[in-house]
Amino acid sequence: METAMGTAMRTVNERPRAAASDPHPGPPRILELGLMPLVTAAFPDRTTFLDTRLRWADVRTRAPRSGSLPVRLLRLARRVAGIGRTCLVQDYDIVVARCVGPVNSAGRPLAVHAALSLIGLAFRGLVLFAARGGRVRLAILDVTDHLTIHPRDRAFLRRCDLFFKRELAANRWNTLETVLPRGACAGHARQDPACLALRAKLRPFALGIEAAALRPPVPAAARSHDLFYVGSAQGIAFREAVNAVLPRLAARGWRIHAPAHRLSRDAFAAAIAGSRFCLSPGGVGWDCYRHYEVASLGSVPIFDTRPLAGIEPFLHGREGFYLDPQEDLERALDLLLRTDDGEVDRMTAAAQALVERVYTFDALARYVIAETLALGPLPRPIPPSAEEALVTAEAGHRQPSLN
Repeated sequence: METAMGTAMRTVNERPRAAASDPHPGPPRILELGLMPLVTAAFPDRTTFLDTRLRWADVRTRAPRSGSLPVRLLRLARRVAGIGRTCLVQDYDIVVARCVGPVNSAGRPLAVHAALSLIGLAFRGLVLFAARGGRVRLAILDVTDHLTIHPRDRAFLRRCDLFFKRELAANRWNTLETVLPRGACAGHARQDPACLALRAKLRPFALGIEAAALRPPVPAAARSHDLFYVGSAQGIAFREAVNAVLPRLAARGWRIHAPAHRLSRDAFAAAIAGSRFCLSPGGVGWDCYRHYEVASLGSVPIFDTRPLAGIEPFLHGREGFYLDPQEDLERALDLLLRTDDGEVDRMTAAAQALVERVYTFDALARYVIAETLALGPLPRPIPPSAEEALVTAEAGHRQPSLN
C-alpha cells in the first residue's frame, strides 16, 4: 500500500535529470552524512553518501584493511579530502544527517570520553559546514531514546530546517526543555517567537524496519500461542508487572509463550509468527524495533501507554492495542485475548499495511524528503509540477498539530 506522499516521491524520483542548460534542474540533490545511510537507499540516483567511519578496520568484518601503514594513511587522506571537497563544492540541495546525541562514555577513562566528545564536535562542524549558507536545507535525524533533545544538538536545532525526533513528546515543549534559549522557561517559550520557531522545526520520527522483514501472516486460527513475550525487566515497572501477570494468565487457560531465556533470531521470529498477540512494551524509550517487527512478522502488537507524537500511530483496536495503566493488567489482557480470530486476522493485515506504508526504511526516507520539500520552493528550483505534487501530497499526509 502507498500514500499519496509515497506516490509523489516516486514520481519525482523517476523523473530524468534535466540538462545543465535547463532553467529548472532535476529533482533535488541530496547529501547524507554519518554512519548509517537511510535516504541513500531510497534515492540512490540523486544522493551522495559520505561515510564518516574513518577506521582502519573493515566495518563489517572488523578485519584490518590490507596494505602497509603508508598505503593506509594515503587511503585515509584521500577519503578525508574527498569528504572535504564534496562539502566545499555544495553540489546538492538538501543535507541529511543524524544528530550527535550523548557521548555514551560511562565507565570509560576520561581520555576516551574526551576523544568521543571531540569526534562528535568534529562531525557537527562538518555537517554545519556542508549545510552553510541559505541555498541548502538541513534535515537532522534524532534516533536516541530520550524525550528531550541533547544539549550537544542545540546547534543543529538552531541551524537546521527540520529536526526529525524519535521519542518526540506529545507535548513538544517537553522535548525542547533542555535546548531552549538561555533563561527561557516553558511558560515564556510558548509566547517567544524564537522558541516557537524551534518548535515548528520538530517532526516525529521512528526506528523503522527493513521492508524485507514483512512476511505473509499465518491465519490466527492456525497459530500455536495466544500471547508471546520475552524480555528482561531491567527495572522497568511495566515489564516487571507483565512478568508477574503472565503465569496467572496461563493458569486461566491461555496459551502463553514466555521463555525465560534469550531466543535465537529464527526462534524469535517463529514465536511472533505463531502467536495471535505479542506484548511489545517500551524499554528506555517507547519507540522500539519490536513494535514493527511484531507487525511485520504477522502478529498483533500490544503496547503500553504511548506518550509520544507519531508519524502515523498504531490505532487502538485497528492495528494494535494499548494498555491503560489505570486498569488491572491481568483483567485487561484477559479481555484482549478474547478477541475472535477473524478480528485478529483483520488487525494483523492492518498493522502490516501501516508498517509497509509508513515505517519501512524506504518510507521513512521518503517522508523526510517530502517534509523538507513541503517547506516551500528550494533556492535551486525543482520542476514546478513535481514540487506542487509533493507539497499537496504532504499536506494531506501531515498529522494535526499537537498542543
